[in-house]
Amino acid sequence: MNFKKIEEGFVSLFLPANCKICNKPLNPRNRSLICEECWNKVEWLEPPYCSICSKPLPAYETSPKNSFPICRKCEKNSFHFKKVFALTLYEGIMKRIIHIFKYEKKMSVIKGIKKIMEIYFSRNHLPFSHLHMIVPIPLYRRKLKERGFNQAELLARIISKYFNIKLNKNNLKRIKSTQSQTKLSANERIKNVKGVFKVKNGKEFWEKNILLVDDIYTTGATVEEAAKILKRAKAKEIYVFVLARANF
Repeated sequence: MNFKKIEEGFVSLFLPANCKICNKPLNPRNRSLICEECWNKVEWLEPPYCSICSKPLPAYETSPKNSFPICRKCEKNSFHFKKVFALTLYEGIMKRIIHIFKYEKKMSVIKGIKKIMEIYFSRNHLPFSHLHMIVPIPLYRRKLKERGFNQAELLARIISKYFNIKLNKNNLKRIKSTQSQTKLSANERIKNVKGVFKVKNGKEFWEKNILLVDDIYTTGATVEEAAKILKRAKAKEIYVFVLARANF
């Protein structure tokens, strides 16, 4: 029996942990592993940004007369999704939070994420009333087993409960293992996710308005591939929700 580990675990029950970002002691009631000060430093996605993909835009690319600015990529390309809703910028504190959540597997962080998601919902009039279901981007079965949870599904559950919209988490499947998108170029990301999704029962998506949920939007390759497959299953309108939007 390892008495040292037992002693350390016993002590941790009575002493507050430190913030996973700034290392300051946490309030004993804080169960999100991140202090309030660090949560307050999360950068919200603020206008101006593209009205389709939510890419942050420099002020000189927008006009006071244009309430729905569009980035150059969206001007040149059409997508299978209609619009991306993004809470924050994928940089600084939020980038670290997502890393702690996904790769350090600290699921308690979801408590703080839930709080900022609900703040976002309360501040914005979101056109979710006509949605029929919420669909999280699935993980490949081996990746799901390694991580122990699907971060997109946890986010989707929060949205489903808040808006009382059906969660459909088993009909869109990832059928191929892919390498991490992190270090790939835009074209490599598109090739990497090509053909990775499959719909089990197309009837469930027939003529349905769907909100696809993922944690990060960078080039949009993953959600675009998933949206394309949903459109083939005759889904009507597809929207995307992400926790963070990369600035490129």
